[in-house]
Amino acid sequence: MSLQTARFVSPGFANNRPTNGSPFPSLRSPHFSQGPRMIHGTKLPILAMLPLLVMSSVSAQGNKAKVPVFSKNTFDLGVVVSDLDKAAKFYSDVVGMTEVKGFTAPAEVATRFGLTNNKAVVVRRFVMADMKNAPSLKLMAFPDAPPEKPDQKFIHSTLGFSYLTLFVNDMDAAVARAKKAGVKLEGETPAKVGGPNFLAVIKDPDGNFIELIGPGGKKGEPQVKASNDAFFEAARQGDVVALRKHLDAGQDINAKHNNNAPAVGIAALFGRVEALRFLIENGADVNVQTGDGGTPLHGPSFLGRAEVVSVLLKAGAESNIRNNNGQHAFDECSAPWSDQIETKVKYLNKALGLGISPDAVRKGRPEVLALLRSRVGKPE
Repeated sequence: MSLQTARFVSPGFANNRPTNGSPFPSLRSPHFSQGPRMIHGTKLPILAMLPLLVMSSVSAQGNKAKVPVFSKNTFDLGVVVSDLDKAAKFYSDVVGMTEVKGFTAPAEVATRFGLTNNKAVVVRRFVMADMKNAPSLKLMAFPDAPPEKPDQKFIHSTLGFSYLTLFVNDMDAAVARAKKAGVKLEGETPAKVGGPNFLAVIKDPDGNFIELIGPGGKKGEPQVKASNDAFFEAARQGDVVALRKHLDAGQDINAKHNNNAPAVGIAALFGRVEALRFLIENGADVNVQTGDGGTPLHGPSFLGRAEVVSVLLKAGAESNIRNNNGQHAFDECSAPWSDQIETKVKYLNKALGLGISPDAVRKGRPEVLALLRSRVGKPE
């Protein structure tokens, strides 16, 4: 199931008598730098467990302290999962939480509380530190009554609680645990979020988002990153030495800058032939598409970069892939030269610093068109 369908379990304190819920103060542990926090708005964007501060206020009339609404300023979170053992392993081995004693609610009790339809509840509890009154994540599964799985492609795909935020002491260690378990880092994370801190996003076995925040590396940089601005700048400049250093440090060669352009596409667009060859030799995908559907072949085809197009075609680039406007590489270079094309080239030069003259583009486009036709002929 998902965090969207998770139930909050009340701390359960009345007259200082605890029930099944676990109240908790702020805490620290080897893995976590802060307790998590729960923030919610229209879309309930952040779900976590940092103690909510419910402070006494002074009455404007009588200057007397108001009675707090809650007896404790914290809560626990219950999450329904599809496979209890699998989820337990994820939250302990990957996230770094500690399992503590759980509890069971018989079917008749859970039904009387309105929580289930005659189904017993077996809860496994996980905390950030094994200490008294620690906040807990309560995992439960109902294998004989499997819940429906919501759309969890993005946090805005389904209404409800969307993700868990945890503050870690060491982002490098958190990333290493995820990679060791084969857990994918979402988007272009870890990403810098201010000061020495980075943010990494992963998903649990049921697709629930887990957001990790914390410092990484001795200089505040994680040792392994999905994306690095300097890596893409090296591709733009054609700096093969820098590209190699980034790859040796764990850079994903097919990562996309701002979730859009990959390094191989940047090198191709700017005509950096040696950098392009280096990236291809090291496994770059020559058919990867940008946000607008373009491939590394589209840009250089328009710009008449014949040598770049030749390298891409020899590496297996497909000329019949269409972008979001329905255009393939042939369309980028088949139109006769015009003032409109020249104006576009001048604009791209000014906006991106491509370093190519309109005359060079005009002369190169027919050569590129011939290369494309020699490979597969004109696509349908």
